[in-house]
Amino acid sequence: MIKKNITYLILITLTSVQICLSQKTERIGYVNMDYVLSQMEDYKLANQQLEEKIGKWKQKIELKKSEIKNLKDSLLVEKPLLTFDIIQDRESEIEFEEKQLSDYQIKRFGVNGDWVAQELMLIRPIQDQVMNVVQSIAKQKKFDKIFDQSADAIMLYSKKKYDISDLVLKSILRSEKLEQLDIEFDDESFNPEYEARKKLNKEKKEKKAEEAKSKRDLILRLRKEKKEKYQRKRDSLLKLRKQKNNPKKS
Repeated sequence: MIKKNITYLILITLTSVQICLSQKTERIGYVNMDYVLSQMEDYKLANQQLEEKIGKWKQKIELKKSEIKNLKDSLLVEKPLLTFDIIQDRESEIEFEEKQLSDYQIKRFGVNGDWVAQELMLIRPIQDQVMNVVQSIAKQKKFDKIFDQSADAIMLYSKKKYDISDLVLKSILRSEKLEQLDIEFDDESFNPEYEARKKLNKEKKEKKAEEAKSKRDLILRLRKEKKEKYQRKRDSLLKLRKQKNNPKKS
């Protein structure tokens, strides 16, 4: 009986070991998106532009609130001296201004407000760029999962070797430098075709300028000839009229 139990335990142990060995070990990494974005100049600039827009909207809202408060305070003070109709008109004006303010706040800061559209336009492309780099690194380094350390998920401990934040940032900065080199390569000191292209564009501009000048000179010449012709005809008519009015004595 004991021998059967030992054999049974050995079989279970061997089966468990085989299952564990057959399972693929997952490679898991993490990235701090807040850190990466905070080091990118494009993100800083886009975030600054977004904050400036939001600041202007908030300033306009506060100004409108102040104007409404002044209307209410003024009505409160003057109410004993006003007629019923005037009071109703003033209250209607205040309600209208409050409705306008509410609509403006929803338009700017609502669920589908302008701030969302501005964030999508300014911030989202940069976030997508980082995500593309993360995915590329995950494939190269054969990571099965990448977590965002700055997200809501709490990471109590992880070895530094699994942090790919600096790797992502270096990859992005390297791409930006390559793009800058491509731009500089278009300059005449790098691109041998630049001078020829520049010369061709200059010749085209000069040719267009010469054609425009010739056309302008032709128009001026025709206008001058027409004016001279009109002047000669006018002088001739005046001369004939003068002769009719003052016939010579025979």
